[in-house]
Amino acid sequence: MKPQRLSLWAFIAMLMTLAAALGFAPVASAAVPADGKLAHRPIVFVHGWHSDGGTWDHMANKAKEYGYGSDELYRFDYGRLSQTGNGSTPIKSLAKGLDAFIKKNNLRGRSPDGKIDIVAHSMGGLVSRAYLKQNEGHAATAHLVTYATPNHGTILSYFCPPIVPICDEQAREMDAGSGFLRWLNSGTETPGNTRYATFRSNVGDEPMTPPATYWCDKTVVGVDEDGEKSLVHSGRTSILKGADNLVSPCVGHDRIANDDWTIDKTLRWIADPDGAHTPRAAQVRCGDLTEHWGKGSWPRSSGWVGAHAQSCVVATGAPHATTKSVHTELQIRGCGYWWGWLPPTWWYAGVSGVNCDVHADGILWRDGVWGAHNEPSRSVYERWTEVRTSEVQAGKGSKVAGAWTFDVHAYQPGEWDVKAAKSDTGSLVIA
Repeated sequence: MKPQRLSLWAFIAMLMTLAAALGFAPVASAAVPADGKLAHRPIVFVHGWHSDGGTWDHMANKAKEYGYGSDELYRFDYGRLSQTGNGSTPIKSLAKGLDAFIKKNNLRGRSPDGKIDIVAHSMGGLVSRAYLKQNEGHAATAHLVTYATPNHGTILSYFCPPIVPICDEQAREMDAGSGFLRWLNSGTETPGNTRYATFRSNVGDEPMTPPATYWCDKTVVGVDEDGEKSLVHSGRTSILKGADNLVSPCVGHDRIANDDWTIDKTLRWIADPDGAHTPRAAQVRCGDLTEHWGKGSWPRSSGWVGAHAQSCVVATGAPHATTKSVHTELQIRGCGYWWGWLPPTWWYAGVSGVNCDVHADGILWRDGVWGAHNEPSRSVYERWTEVRTSEVQAGKGSKVAGAWTFDVHAYQPGEWDVKAAKSDTGSLVIA
């Protein structure tokens, strides 16, 4: 009997069947909608001064793990216009380049809701804010998240003489009080219906005095949220009025874009409440960062042990799910103590063998009754830590909130501890 000739397609089908049987079947890619729309709202990453798109390698990988496709992640790389000797391009012009980049890639046309999300590092936050302001970009942008951005300037630019090659036009525009920053911060700092969030690693009142006090971010420092130069309010320059302003773990200026805690919070913060246009559904509601001190005595009547605290309530779930998993968390930042007498010197935990010890009592309220109640404790060789309650389920329309009471100990005898301090999240309604 004459053998039959195997067609090309039959041969390919046979190979695919064999591959599947051996566990080598190819991973299926997401189907492209017939109208060319992306499955999720795209993210545009904007790097900082004297940097490039490689800043975002780690975050892009984390975003893919979260559920974004490679075709939904874009990097605006203006590195050749922001290197030593090439920094004469004004930040406003870079913002026009960002506008052109978004239009060239038709991101609004391809986005399922006609909008984009922007995540920016350092000067990239200024580029992005200028885009939102001068190009009506706020109409195109659902969320803007900035990392370690000198929104009101950095004192390093003040000490940067024009005769030094690295002290270019962009560096001068980041000096507090520059014409560019006066323009950028005129009127509202958070225009339009865009939601804004800032992340910084300096709490904002780190003194410069040695021996053990140091800034987490040593680049964006020395200016407060009103643009006033200050060697005390070192990190508050990143704050935007009208934004959610969050403090990350104590990481350096460049590391914050690769910090897993910051990335996780960002992906949840830009998610749609119902997950309509994002891989997952999430809602985050945080209270303000508050300062807390224990008992004081001469010459530190205001307290010997101190810490800052911020609490959040977080709800997550699958897109369009009828219930979400909810927990509340307490973040401790800037944990430390004063030591000595003439004069006292500030020391952070995480130096000279001193831990930060936190004992907390957290309640997750769900529709006016306890949903979860936990009493977590942590002792860490860091100036920062986080504790949280267990998760509970909450249905659409439920009102949830977190309330915390906590003690903080760092080196000094227990009578000087921060005791029975309070931190509340505010409430949110499950979408």
